[in-house]
Amino acid sequence: MKKEQFILVVDDEEDSLEMMGNILRADGCNVILCQSGSEALKKLEKTKVDLIIADLVMAGINGIELLREIRKRGIYSKFIMVTAYGEMESYIEVMNLGAVEYLSKPINHSQLLQIITNSLGNLRATEK
Repeated sequence: MKKEQFILVVDDEEDSLEMMGNILRADGCNVILCQSGSEALKKLEKTKVDLIIADLVMAGINGIELLREIRKRGIYSKFIMVTAYGEMESYIEVMNLGAVEYLSKPINHSQLLQIITNSLGNLRATEK
């Protein structure tokens, strides 16, 4: 039996969100898209996801606040932070909160897919 794996992508920039969704779907991923941290938190109340990819800088709840809140709620999905504004301070905080990766935009698509495969294990490779 194949396990369904879901990836939640959170970005307040619609173009970035759609591009990420298209890349992941083309690779056979089940993708849920959210345009805000608050929308993501609502989705996580109802849906279990295996991996969350979130932008660091967003209006409202930013990526670090989102990561803090999901950990506070006992959600331990794998987490990848992406940002165009990488700083050492935010990198350290994100990694201390248990993120598996901190990526700078523009994102290298093959690198992202490899990180996802490594994060979710070999199960994805057998589902294609």
